[in-house]
Amino acid sequence: MRLVVTTDKGGYLRAALVRDGDPDSMAERGVPFAPPDLNEVDWEGVKRDLHNTLVEQHLFTWADVQRAQSGVASAVRACLHRRVIELYKQKAQAVKTAAQESEA
Repeated sequence: MRLVVTTDKGGYLRAALVRDGDPDSMAERGVPFAPPDLNEVDWEGVKRDLHNTLVEQHLFTWADVQRAQSGVASAVRACLHRRVIELYKQKAQAVKTAAQESEA
């Protein structure tokens, strides 16, 4: 099996596993291989937490951002990282549960 990555009409990268001898065009019929659904992120919570973090770090103006070289990047990471990691954990648990149910 090999991984084929394509771009859908919306501009999203899609990955699928296909047999070694299959052409890339078979990716649509392959086994989907994807990160968790980011629609599950609490985006309102991310926005609130990011806003609050920027205020706490006194990042109000462009000059503030220039003085705090990694301020915005660290604020974004702090507010989004744990939520995305939690999605991966939930996906892993769902896969594990489905496997256990199929064995039963």
